[in-house]
Amino acid sequence: MEPELIIGIIVGLVIGIVIVYIIMKSRIKSEFAKWKVEHEMDVQQRIDDAREDAVNHSRSTLKGKIGEQMAPLLPEFTEKYEPADARFIGSPIDYVIFKNMSKRSNGENDPIEIVLMDIKTGKSSKSTLQNAIRDAIKNTRVSFDVLKPEIE
Repeated sequence: MEPELIIGIIVGLVIGIVIVYIIMKSRIKSEFAKWKVEHEMDVQQRIDDAREDAVNHSRSTLKGKIGEQMAPLLPEFTEKYEPADARFIGSPIDYVIFKNMSKRSNGENDPIEIVLMDIKTGKSSKSTLQNAIRDAIKNTRVSFDVLKPEIE
């Protein structure tokens, strides 16, 4: 084989490799840019979904807190209890109700009943601690104590 032919083949191969490299580089660059845009859109969608979920959760929590505070004004509450007998404590239960306390201040002698109440809205349910409190009451592990600190 003639040296010019070998040089021509080598030059042709090098030019072919360079052309393939340029084509592949532009395709890879194009594919990467496409992937990057899709990935950025996916990340942005996840961020938007997380923000929306956080806002909805916050809104739900806020509605629950408002519901807890407004409970003594609701018909479901006033059918059974006097709002003036309720004391909001918020945690681990929402209210201690001293049923008939307001009647006693008006001179009536109805016995006072102590009710621990938690307000639940939406899909919320009692916590483990609230169940333990309920069990303490059911098992009569309830007492009354007076503390007289020696303060001068």
